[in-house]
Amino acid sequence: MSKRPKKKLRYQTRTPISGHQKKGKVLQPPFVQFGIGKGLVSWLNDRLPEMIWAALLISALGREAALKELREFLRFIWENPDRESLYDCTLTGFANLEDSLRSAVIGFLCRSDLAKQALAPLLLFEGLPARVTWQEKLQVETPDSSAPMVLMEAVRLTLFHQWQEATDCRWVRLMCAVFGRRVIIPDEELKLLNGYPRLGDQTHVRPSIRSMEGLLNMGQEQNLTWPKAFWSECWEKTPCMAPNGKPDSAPDTATISLGPLSKIRGELEAHWENTHSTTGIDAKHDSVFGMAFFAIRLAEETFSADNSRGILGRLALRTFLEIHITLRHLLTEDNPELWRSWRAYGAGQAKLISLKLEESPDLPHYLNADLLRQVANEDFWEEFISIDLGHWARADLRKLSEKVDLKSIYDRYYGWTSGFSHAHWGPIRESVFSTCLNPLHRVHRYPRVGKPAALPSVQDDIRDLLNAILSDLDRVYPTFKSRLA
Repeated sequence: MSKRPKKKLRYQTRTPISGHQKKGKVLQPPFVQFGIGKGLVSWLNDRLPEMIWAALLISALGREAALKELREFLRFIWENPDRESLYDCTLTGFANLEDSLRSAVIGFLCRSDLAKQALAPLLLFEGLPARVTWQEKLQVETPDSSAPMVLMEAVRLTLFHQWQEATDCRWVRLMCAVFGRRVIIPDEELKLLNGYPRLGDQTHVRPSIRSMEGLLNMGQEQNLTWPKAFWSECWEKTPCMAPNGKPDSAPDTATISLGPLSKIRGELEAHWENTHSTTGIDAKHDSVFGMAFFAIRLAEETFSADNSRGILGRLALRTFLEIHITLRHLLTEDNPELWRSWRAYGAGQAKLISLKLEESPDLPHYLNADLLRQVANEDFWEEFISIDLGHWARADLRKLSEKVDLKSIYDRYYGWTSGFSHAHWGPIRESVFSTCLNPLHRVHRYPRVGKPAALPSVQDDIRDLLNAILSDLDRVYPTFKSRLA
């Protein structure tokens, strides 16, 4: 099987599985272990709307010019005799200031025509904190027609909490808290913050800014009136934006035709004939060839009608994985009793379902009741067939994969494909939702319209698993050399 080379990251941005701590059946990352996440608010949902004024300056003026303006603002805060009252430079914080101080702060931000033009989109919001003061200082009744696009660009640049422009906004907020004596930091650290973004190793300075800014609200009750109003008005006043009609994932250029599969099936039928030695019960022979034929039929159905690029393809891939691990386990143990046990388990399941159907007033359309009863009785009279309510091998698929050294294959295919079987959120998100490209909608999800977008094809993965199944068959019933190229 083809393996994707591991990326070597200069800076680790994710905690590996080994860094998680297992508590019960939950793997907790370090922040959760230490309780750091409790009481924090989201940058995107809660803090970005409060710092949108800084984002607008960065977007409209360009980063260098905006940083100069922001430094001038911080100097204004530092030199103000009431700077300890100016620790909160959020829009809600401005609105909470005493009238004259609020007027002075907002007036300073709006002191130039360029700044006024950059900040004018704030007036798009009826729920803007201190809206009357902003309108007075901006000296406009309503923003011009370009304001929504300016706002959209400002949000786009700062959506993700680690992006450079978002870090710039968070730096301003942190510095105001420092000047207002709400945060005390060592002189050496303060020197680096004062010299941002040119002083020191920014690969360390930027994360420290984000870390300290994120802790400003820890343990405090937040007033989320404005953040909620901001996103609500963005949703009401702007439309969703589709990805220009382009598919979410480009379809694979290579496809596997059904012709080679038909050829392999024909050759497997001949090989079955050559290795078949009795009309009696041969649990091993029936099971090995049965699983191989089942896999070929499943591949044929998956590769037809473009099912390999849809939900059905992922369900099929999950089944291929189980066939591969089950067959490998049976062949590794190669115990006649285990072969019979696996076969008897299936007969018992047929008996169980058949008995339940007799108690049900309605028969499901997909079931053939006569065939179920036949399967339950064809090896032995069903009165001698016990029904096993557990697992036939007394182990789950993961444990079986470990026993036969297929754990890496299990990890590769089981988790995500099982999510499709159980209709978990992740697979639902991948298959039926699109991402809105309007930053003012927080790049939210909306149901795809029209023909569903193609998912990445499972053909190559199914080919690899099918060939592994055929190789296992060849081990016990040589020589069968046909493989799917």
